[in-house]
Amino acid sequence: MSAKISLANSDCVVTGGAGAIGSRLTRLLLAQGAGRVVVIDDLSSGHAWLLPQDPRLEFHQVDVNRLVEHPLATPGAMIFHLAAFFANQNSVDHPLDDLHTNARGTLATLLWADQQHAARLVYASAGCSIAGHGIDGPISENMPVSLHLDTPYQITKALGEFYCNYFLPRLPTVRCRFFNSYGPGEVPGPYRNVIPNFIWRALHHQPLIITGTGEETRDFIYVDDLVQALLTAAERSEAVGMAFNLGTGVQTRIGDLAEWVIAACGSRSRIEFAPRRSWDHSTHRQADITRARLRLGLESRVGVREGLERSVAWFREHATAIAAAAGVAR
Repeated sequence: MSAKISLANSDCVVTGGAGAIGSRLTRLLLAQGAGRVVVIDDLSSGHAWLLPQDPRLEFHQVDVNRLVEHPLATPGAMIFHLAAFFANQNSVDHPLDDLHTNARGTLATLLWADQQHAARLVYASAGCSIAGHGIDGPISENMPVSLHLDTPYQITKALGEFYCNYFLPRLPTVRCRFFNSYGPGEVPGPYRNVIPNFIWRALHHQPLIITGTGEETRDFIYVDDLVQALLTAAERSEAVGMAFNLGTGVQTRIGDLAEWVIAACGSRSRIEFAPRRSWDHSTHRQADITRARLRLGLESRVGVREGLERSVAWFREHATAIAAAAGVAR
């Protein structure tokens, strides 16, 4: 078995920790005995109410670009860099904001982590960070980085990986490429993922809008499966310097997804279609998870239909807070 770093009683930092993935990761770190969990989030898209109440949790509302000058000391901590300007459409509409957070913010976080002599930094990249136009088969980590990426988000996520490798000789880094994560913690919104938007609309019996034909596929991974893989990537020394696809290896048709959401919500919603977005040239996305399965023990414990049921239950339980966060009426 490979050497491991134990997170028990350790200091951990989660940038973007008030987001959907970050807050679930924070809960798991606390549950597994972390001594101190420092959450860094400027709340531009995260929500403080997602964070658990725990005396070991320390919250700092700060832009990651300002970490170097922020009075925060976490020597030797394990750092999970999840803070991001999310995602593709948002970056197309606001490319300078994307550059600020995803490029400069990642560089600033790496500089700060280096100064803190961090034990390791796990970087949240994207499954679309290296793949160019028209790749319909499984995406592997060994594919060359395309110079024909579709959005600023893809470009800056790839740039973050370059920066991680630049710091590698003195700062142990691991690059995790997220495919379509979903689950409790993610609220709907114009720049959010398809599943929370589908669920919110279905719960209100509004049409579910598919941009395309419905035959498009994506690789959806339940958030708890993803964060468990993040912890393993942080602990295993053999992961340092490597990239890992965090997905399921299974394609889900978007038309099927919409029908499953309607069924899970008991909704009267109907499905409508809109033109595909101008930048979206990827009909299918699927992760090759061979490396993550072998090196991290990545396992998809929660299938999409079960994950949708859990997500709908979370939406019902937190309907008032979600409506306030999304800026919509219930």
